[in-house]
Amino acid sequence: MYQHDVASIIVQIVRSAPEWLTTAQLAHAIGVSDSSVKRWVDGGRIRAARTAGGHRRIPLAEAVRYIRSTGRAVTRPGALGLVASASPDDAGQTLGAHLLAGRAAEARGLLETLFLTGSSAAEIADGPLRRAMARAGRRWREHPAGVFEEHRATEIAISGMIRVRALLAPAPDAPVALGGAPSGDPYVLPSLAAAATVEDSGMQAVSLGPGTPLETIALGAASLRPKLVWLSITAAPNPRLLRRQTLRLAEEVRRLGAVLIVGGAALERLDLPPAAALHAGRSMSELHAFARGILLAAGASARGAA
Repeated sequence: MYQHDVASIIVQIVRSAPEWLTTAQLAHAIGVSDSSVKRWVDGGRIRAARTAGGHRRIPLAEAVRYIRSTGRAVTRPGALGLVASASPDDAGQTLGAHLLAGRAAEARGLLETLFLTGSSAAEIADGPLRRAMARAGRRWREHPAGVFEEHRATEIAISGMIRVRALLAPAPDAPVALGGAPSGDPYVLPSLAAAATVEDSGMQAVSLGPGTPLETIALGAASLRPKLVWLSITAAPNPRLLRRQTLRLAEEVRRLGAVLIVGGAALERLDLPPAAALHAGRSMSELHAFARGILLAAGASARGAA
């Protein structure tokens, strides 16, 4: 597996994704009148900005927040730039077909639509995305062009999860989470999915990406003072060394008053013992629940201090 050029992917996604919606676009997407959306904006139910001419403009992330929090159906996904409908029953199979065929727009649209219609980032990662990537990972055994198709599928999946993450807008004062994948682990997608999962929980995620020395993660934790540190381990060329480094990181994280959660396909190779402030996770849904618990505890502490 090769290192993915994440920076170039992010540039492409940011350039292509719509950042602002008119009230008419949002109204068309959810099947209501333009005047209804204007009334919701003016009443404070939807946050919006004003152009120099006084026209309302709604950030895409705010439109997503409103749709998800109210449970409104997106009847016309095309109005939001989405190009695929999502069926939870066969989303993994459909996504896998799009990825292997190189249908990037359809794959990204399916991921965005799943998120927009109520699936959490963790549910997407644990469900359709996991099944689709497992299918892509088997492809090299089944077809001469399988390696090419797997690499292309991975790039498309990365771009799709970047789009999903771009729809999230944690509060500026939300607690910080920090993480990445260790040295020797070149896989982008698992840690990217972890960052999206953490932000979907309501925390601010600072992802250091793949191939990050654990010493660097420790330095970042000392600087940012996160409440949660995640470590995604998909490859472990030297599991004994990584085990020692992970336990050392857990101790440093504990001294900072945070918690280290470790997960990934190679987690079992480390055979981590029980340790303070160290939690072994088995899914993105578990990471989401863990992050939500930290947020609830932080909120209760703040209310008690007040």
